[in-house]
Amino acid sequence: MLTRFRSRKYLQRIILTLVFFIILVIGVFAFTMYWNMKNTTLQIQTEANRKVLAQVKYNVEYMDEIVKNLIMSLYFDNEVIPILYGQTFRYEEIANKLAKLDKVADSSTYLHSITLYNSFTKKYLSTNRSFQDNLNGEIQRYEQQLALLPDLPKLKMIPIKLFGNPQTAVDFFSYIIYENSDGDPANKSKLILNVKPEWLFNNIKSINDLAYDRNNSILLLDSQGNIYSEENHLAELVPAELKERINSSNAEFESFTFGKGHHKSIVTIMSLGVYQWKVISIQSYDFAFSQLIKIRNILIISTLLFLALSAVIAFIISQRLYRPVERIISQLKGSSYSEAESTVDKDEWSYLSNVYTNLVHKMNNVKQHHSRNKKIVEDFHIRSLLTESASLSKNQFNLMMNELDLQIHPEGPFLVGVMKIDDYRNKVERASASEQEIYRFAIGNITEELLSGCSSFIWNYAGNDLIVFLATPRTAQSSFDLSAFRSAIKELQQVIHAFYRLSITVSYTSPFSDYTHIADAHVEARDLILYRMFYGTGTILTADLVNTSERLDELNQGAELEKKIVDELRRGNSAEMERNITAFFEWATSLTYTPFMHAVLQLTITVSKAVSEVNEIRLRVINIDLVDLHKKVLEKETSEDIESLFRSLASQISDKTDPGQHTKIDVLCQTIKEIIEENCTDVEFYQQTIAQLLKMSSAYIGRVFKQGTGMAITEYINDIRLEKALILLEADNMTINEIMERVGYRSQSHFFKLFKTKYGTTPKEYRLKKAISGDG
Repeated sequence: MLTRFRSRKYLQRIILTLVFFIILVIGVFAFTMYWNMKNTTLQIQTEANRKVLAQVKYNVEYMDEIVKNLIMSLYFDNEVIPILYGQTFRYEEIANKLAKLDKVADSSTYLHSITLYNSFTKKYLSTNRSFQDNLNGEIQRYEQQLALLPDLPKLKMIPIKLFGNPQTAVDFFSYIIYENSDGDPANKSKLILNVKPEWLFNNIKSINDLAYDRNNSILLLDSQGNIYSEENHLAELVPAELKERINSSNAEFESFTFGKGHHKSIVTIMSLGVYQWKVISIQSYDFAFSQLIKIRNILIISTLLFLALSAVIAFIISQRLYRPVERIISQLKGSSYSEAESTVDKDEWSYLSNVYTNLVHKMNNVKQHHSRNKKIVEDFHIRSLLTESASLSKNQFNLMMNELDLQIHPEGPFLVGVMKIDDYRNKVERASASEQEIYRFAIGNITEELLSGCSSFIWNYAGNDLIVFLATPRTAQSSFDLSAFRSAIKELQQVIHAFYRLSITVSYTSPFSDYTHIADAHVEARDLILYRMFYGTGTILTADLVNTSERLDELNQGAELEKKIVDELRRGNSAEMERNITAFFEWATSLTYTPFMHAVLQLTITVSKAVSEVNEIRLRVINIDLVDLHKKVLEKETSEDIESLFRSLASQISDKTDPGQHTKIDVLCQTIKEIIEENCTDVEFYQQTIAQLLKMSSAYIGRVFKQGTGMAITEYINDIRLEKALILLEADNMTINEIMERVGYRSQSHFFKLFKTKYGTTPKEYRLKKAISGDG
């Protein structure tokens, strides 16, 4: 049973697909539901935190207002004013007044103490006797803490830590009031109300206990970034990163999560609106989402149970879906269509796909075989029609049209044409066999597409670079629109060139009505395509254009021109030889094709023979491959190409068969060099000086010297002078200026420029390098 299941690859795929789909759907559903519940819970928790912190904010602002009202009433009390601003006083006189302040402080649940500072007497009076008596330096520590503040706040809550109790973050909050006058507030008389921190923190704790449990903490943050809480260690547990994040918040209200894993918390911040303080709620993330985590666990268990049940259902459904596939495979096994049964071990659908592919492949092979046979028969009959039309009776011709279903009208009129691929050897023959097949297929299809608009026709390949077509008008018994046909041929040439960069030469005959003339027209079209030699590639050749009846067939004039060409070759007269070549081809292109090729080949043989004879009697041999010359002449496709080949040959022969001219140039160049060597150190020596000595023009000797040496005379003079300067620089008995004048220069800058251009360094640097290398 297990082995059978393992062999059913497609069944396994069905089961896995169904299970995967169910897992995906349930997983996405569960994740989406959990995500929405999580976001909803977070939103609810954030809103709850907003309400709690809003209540804290209200209570703090309310208590702040109570303290401000009390301190204002005391500050303007007639019994307090003399104590603050009296320049002298005795304790007996103010004892009753201080007793009243003690009653006020004792009767208030939120007051820690009331302190007065008289700037005239420099004394503190306080209901807190320990502070007033300064038993442990309380006054100094208090003043030090006030001094740390940039500006002494007025009527604002100031945290004060006087005693070293580590359990408390602050001992009391001070509210200070003093007169609005110029001067340092620290030196002014002040009324100070110290508020118990328990009053504020107990209030916050009560609200926190009502809304949360011990997993939540509410803290206060002052404008200096200090955190305060009921218990000092809670503020110390706040991470530095969280403190920085809280300090950077400028929003009135903000909530975010902080931390990872079990240390993750929900942090809520609200501005108090007084003194730029903030109230902060830090709540355990796990506690806030404890109920949601329970729901998540229940959801996971339910999903796993549902997935197990779904797997069982998927297996049952998969068995039912697999049965039709199993029946098909059992029917195909051992049939002639299943040649690769081993594929069943991989996958049932792979097996079925292979069987189907094999069947389609066999059917295509049969179709292709039938199509090729039909094409071969069709091509045979088309060739027979093009070559033996005169021997066909009318019934045989009509029977051929009907049996082969040729797309032409038997009634005519007919037109035979030939298309030839130009430069076939370089453009197509060098391509691979598959590329050549693509070229032929593409040209045939393009021809059908474009010519079918103005004619009905059939075509056939008559060789690698030749296509023959037979056309009739689109409608029977109508005449040819030769203008439209010619336009279609031009468009055909443009399209093939645009897509395949191939040039096509086309020839076609004049229309005729008798089908028996098809073979003669075929011969005529083939003859016309040969005149590509005269009219060039990419042309459309017709009988009217070529007009062979008016062309010459005699060769006497060619013999005379041929003799002149050979005579000028022997003389080495390039100009005359080229003129005779031009005259020869003007005469040759007036011939018909066969006499033309005969004349050109005869000229090739004669020139080759003349070159061989010249090489036997000359010391300087003409290096021309005569066998290659014959090959190139036969490869050329136009008369212009052949004429260019002979012109190139004339130029080469001229360069190699004129030793007298070269000797004359060599003698003159050598004479000029000797004059330069003798006179170059003369400052007044120029090219004109040489011309005067030789009694020749300056332009002529400059041209001859350039031709013979490849250098200008001025350039050669500078080279000789600089070589002499180089030799003199290696001696120490002359200065650089003396050397410059000795070799024929006036300007030092010009001399330095030429020297550096030639040798890559200045004369001074050259002499210095030589001196250093000599010392070494």
